[in-house]
Amino acid sequence: MERIGTVVEGATPSSFVFQADSAPVPLHDYVVVVVEEHGVGPVQVLGEVVGVGAHNPLARPGMAGGEDYLSGVGYHLMSVEVLGYRREGRLYRPKTPPRPESPVYRAEDALLNEFFRGVEERIPLRVGCLVNRPQVPVYIHLQDFQFHLAILAQTRAGKSYLAGKIIEEILRNTYFPVIVLDIHGDYVMMDQAAEGGKHGEFDVVVYYPPGAPKVPGVTAEERILNVSPRQMPYEALGYLLGHLGPLQTRELRSILKNLAKEGSVFGLEDIVERVSEEMDRENSAQRKNRLASILMRLEDLGEDVPLSPEELQVEDLLRPKTLSVVCLRGLRSRIQDTYAGLIVDLVFRHLVVNSGDPVKAPPTFLFIEEAHRVASKEEGGRYAVRSVSTAIREGAKFGLFITLISQRPRSIDPDVLANVGNYAVLRIVNTQDQSMIANASESFSQRLVEDLPALNQGEAVLVGPFTPLPVQVKVEERMTMHRGVTPRLKELNEAIGEAVKRAMSERW
Repeated sequence: MERIGTVVEGATPSSFVFQADSAPVPLHDYVVVVVEEHGVGPVQVLGEVVGVGAHNPLARPGMAGGEDYLSGVGYHLMSVEVLGYRREGRLYRPKTPPRPESPVYRAEDALLNEFFRGVEERIPLRVGCLVNRPQVPVYIHLQDFQFHLAILAQTRAGKSYLAGKIIEEILRNTYFPVIVLDIHGDYVMMDQAAEGGKHGEFDVVVYYPPGAPKVPGVTAEERILNVSPRQMPYEALGYLLGHLGPLQTRELRSILKNLAKEGSVFGLEDIVERVSEEMDRENSAQRKNRLASILMRLEDLGEDVPLSPEELQVEDLLRPKTLSVVCLRGLRSRIQDTYAGLIVDLVFRHLVVNSGDPVKAPPTFLFIEEAHRVASKEEGGRYAVRSVSTAIREGAKFGLFITLISQRPRSIDPDVLANVGNYAVLRIVNTQDQSMIANASESFSQRLVEDLPALNQGEAVLVGPFTPLPVQVKVEERMTMHRGVTPRLKELNEAIGEAVKRAMSERW
């Protein structure tokens, strides 16, 4: 091993400082020191460089002046957080500090591979590499998605790109289904390889609610996401219609119950027809007005989402090695939120009813974009919030593993976030979001929180049971096409300019 420094006084079992022999070690690189562990003997303890400082006792205010002799007096002190040592395949925290004057070595790649390699029984997924060691891959364990996952970052830091990387790794390495509640249409092109053309590694089906605008250029199979009103809880349909008063809610529930008792399937048009019939038979002006208000809301809803009598077959979303993208792009917020809650609710109930049958109820990985809206603490009475809260609290018992994706984690309902054990956090500068993350995760130390504003695009901190150690990674390039890219204004401006020139030349 390459010696790079010497331990100075003040070491503890959890941290130490060393003086670099020559050039400073990069922040977040890894070092090794030999510790005489009580009852074990000499062990190689791995540590991460978490602080880098340059010192020169002569370069003080009033003394510094650029003289050559000053450069020979300076030195670098490196602060190190102790991670542990491996013994018999397990990671242990040392109980003994390194002695002062102990040599410090640069951790070799082979040793780092031992620490960060995946365990086959837990289904390792390769998502990136160490920030300062691109040749050392980092894996997360799919088995530990039982503790759920939150991917958090500010806008344009790479949330959806990382989510797409994890999704493609799940589908390439297992037969499990993946469902994405896609608010912006970021995942609809994942049947395409990054360089273009179909990759053939897994199937992709894009679902649109009735009346939703389709994303141009999609080459995957496209289907209509038909959810019958009969499949919807009263609360869901009521939220689609907007705020209803208690009497209006009672009227609507009564009509829906009567339609359901008749045994046949029914759609939005059938509800409209039944409300109209009730109005025609009614003599009371007050009730007639209530029914008229409900009727207008139903007709308005029909213009946005014409709900058909056809019911969603949840099994279609659970096909092996298939990515089901529920594309909610271009719809009103309350419609997006309600459909998100419906899918969570229907999938969760299906897995509960068919629990124990790996064909009908396979382990299912559900990714929820815009989680700060779908599971918002600010409007906690919404149907979607309660659906997500129930599923994330109970879902892992029945094979439902949820990933929340958000750029505003401070707005996620605390009861939802309390059930998340794994975190992949990219760049975040908002102090409220940082505080929320620190409070939500016991594994997220203050030091890790302080690192978040300094992350570059595509860098993430991974914390939780799904990774052997808290680690900062560079997300690897995806095999699949990523659609969530900010438009390049210069290229678009040039294209528009060319079109204008052609139009002008044709005109004259």
